[in-house]
Amino acid sequence: MTADPLFERLSHTLAGRYTLLRELGHGGMATVYLAVDVKLGREVAIKVLPPATRDFLGADRFQREVHLVAQLSHPHIVPLFEAGEADGILFYVMEYVEGESLQEKLGRDGQLSLDEALRITAEVGDALQYAHERGIIHRDIKPANILLSRGHALVADFGIAKLAAASSGGDTLTATGMSVGTAEYMSPEQAGGEKRIDARTDIYALAAVLYEMLVGEPPFTGPTVQAIVARVIADPPRPIRTIRPTVPPHIERALLAALSKVPADRPESAKAFVDLLTRPTAERPAGRGPRRRRIAAGVALLALAAAVWGVTATIRKPKPPPPPARPAGMLVVPAGVYRVGGGAGRPAAAITLDSFYIDSTEVSVGAYRRFLDSTHVPAPWSALPADIWPVTGVLWVEADEYCRWREPGGRLPSEDEWEAAARGAAGWRYPWGDAWQSGRANAARVSDTLAPVGRFRLGRSPVGAVDLVGNAWEWTVTEGPRGTLGVTHLIKGGAFDTPQELATAVHRAAMPDDRRAVGKTGFRCARDPRP
Repeated sequence: MTADPLFERLSHTLAGRYTLLRELGHGGMATVYLAVDVKLGREVAIKVLPPATRDFLGADRFQREVHLVAQLSHPHIVPLFEAGEADGILFYVMEYVEGESLQEKLGRDGQLSLDEALRITAEVGDALQYAHERGIIHRDIKPANILLSRGHALVADFGIAKLAAASSGGDTLTATGMSVGTAEYMSPEQAGGEKRIDARTDIYALAAVLYEMLVGEPPFTGPTVQAIVARVIADPPRPIRTIRPTVPPHIERALLAALSKVPADRPESAKAFVDLLTRPTAERPAGRGPRRRRIAAGVALLALAAAVWGVTATIRKPKPPPPPARPAGMLVVPAGVYRVGGGAGRPAAAITLDSFYIDSTEVSVGAYRRFLDSTHVPAPWSALPADIWPVTGVLWVEADEYCRWREPGGRLPSEDEWEAAARGAAGWRYPWGDAWQSGRANAARVSDTLAPVGRFRLGRSPVGAVDLVGNAWEWTVTEGPRGTLGVTHLIKGGAFDTPQELATAVHRAAMPDDRRAVGKTGFRCARDPRP
């Protein structure tokens, strides 16, 4: 029997809805419990605010805050399922992420490899870019709030986020005077108590996390919180190459820029910061002229020597330009051999694919509306669905046109590409393995309707894509057999009402370009690395 009175009280209050199992952790702002959703049979994490915090925030402020967070749907953000107040307790229910936090990994391993540190930074940066574009700032990016699961990073605890712009008559979502953040990762303006905090405070914190991943400790440490805050505000960070000389110079430059004391001196967005980390041949600052002139003079002398002595000078070819940065909202499927087929009408085979990008989620109604506003293509709905739902009822030709409109080189994936993204190199039957697991996909009537894109994160594929099985069927560019209505194209993945035996990454169906037949069919886009 647990001696935790909050555990006992919450167990009694939520009985019949959730079965509490144990405490996962606690801090100054909340306690987190592992629980089981009684209806769906899935494990969840329930975050509970202590009574004192509830009295300080107020139930209305809490409801406004979690309403904003619930709108975030991204492969690298832990989703929020439910929030409410019960018996005077404020709580919200999130996906339980199997794995460990970045804090735990750093405590065990110390420094990370450069490739792993940059991958984690890019995934967290993608999540922050998505949230910032919707006016939401995290304000507490730190290793404890970055969860690692199946080789990918997820950002947790957007519960203390606030709108960047004024809301509800100018009230912010964080009470005046309330300290939010962790000293080692606070930006100078946050540590100094500035009221106007924008997305650049998250960029600073992400840079501090990357710094720690590379050298084993954050840029500023100290014996007390006050000592750390004083250093954050006044001291320059130690150049990282003086601690780990193998860090490339462009990484050091990007870190120093993102850790600038003045927000205006930092990269303007999370995406811009990640681009600085991944593009070592970006334009250099002014002041490099003398070095270039010395190089030019050296090349001229080599040419002169070759002419005098009859020696052919061999000049090293310049390196090819780096690959373009990963498009926002897309994931890379690496080149390799993939197992495809194995279902009715398609024998199993091993194929070789070049690398390509694919959307991390199905295209949402909100994204498709921007296409409609730009092109005046007829809407596929009679009543406008919620922006966070997958767009369905879209003809194949319209889906293909959307992908081409959205970005150069955009297209629908082929059936082989779709299966590679869903099944991985191992060729699993489902994105998560070879056995059906309830709660990992919106299929087999787990619900009676569509769910917001990206909601079923437990069903992530090996490359990190979500909802490849269930929610909505998805168009591919691959033609199917010709039917009575003419040309068909293959659709994959099943919908929310597809039976369990057909809701697999193997199953395929052929669909004509007929509005009456595509009510549960959506799509996601793909593109080659170099359009």
